Amino acid sequence: MATHDDPELERWVDDRMATLEPEPQKQPDVDEGLAQLKAHRAQQRGRKPIGLWLVSAAVVVWGGAMVVTLGPWTGDDPDPADVMAGATEAPPPGTTGGAAAGAPPPTRRPPTPGLTAIDERPDAPHFTLPDADGGNAMLADYAGRVLLLNFWATWCGPCKVEMPWLEEFEDTFGDDGFAVLGVSLDEPGWDIVRPFLERQPLNYRIALADTPERVAPFGETYVLPKTWLIDRDGRIASEHVGLVDFDSIESQIRQLLSE
Repeated sequence: MATHDDPELERWVDDRMATLEPEPQKQPDVDEGLAQLKAHRAQQRGRKPIGLWLVSAAVVVWGGAMVVTLGPWTGDDPDPADVMAGATEAPPPGTTGGAAAGAPPPTRRPPTPGLTAIDERPDAPHFTLPDADGGNAMLADYAGRVLLLNFWATWCGPCKVEMPWLEEFEDTFGDDGFAVLGVSLDEPGWDIVRPFLERQPLNYRIALADTPERVAPFGETYVLPKTWLIDRDGRIASEHVGLVDFDSIESQIRQLLSE
């Protein structure tokens, strides 16, 4: 930067710089500022536990409402499913849920999957199960049709939530080559399932898998409800664990019917 030897100019610069000196009455009060900051932080700390509790409670209710584990609760604390204002019920005493006894509870609802690519779909297992009309329900009964196979139990709250949806699917798509088959995993068998169906009649077929032998073709089932969508060629196109998403299932049914 260039220098100047003009004394008048230097005095002018000095006078202007002097006006930039800080004025004491306008300086911030550091002690007061720190005190306000500490008070604000103390207030926030007092609110944090309540916020965390509300968030945690919401997560517990949401996750619990979606799924129910098979098998009775054995801990000293109440079953988390019972904390949900009756959204779910515990299995009756002595009920173990077939092959799924003692399974650990899931921590969250699994994401809803899309349809598996056609060339990657596994074959659905062949099965023969007694149905509520006294006959036998078999996979072969649904050859050439899209089948929604729903595993449920009378003590499962989310299963009951799904039932009106499944009835709607049966009504909407039944004439288009679609069917719903509900498979109860209640170990007391028809003694408990038939009275339930008398109280809550359903428009779709109900079968029973009340023994390990009858459950075996479907693999281990730790969580209810569980739903399979099976395409017209008898292949599993998607699996949904926990309470289904109505719109997602409806969309997948339409896709399978159009294949």
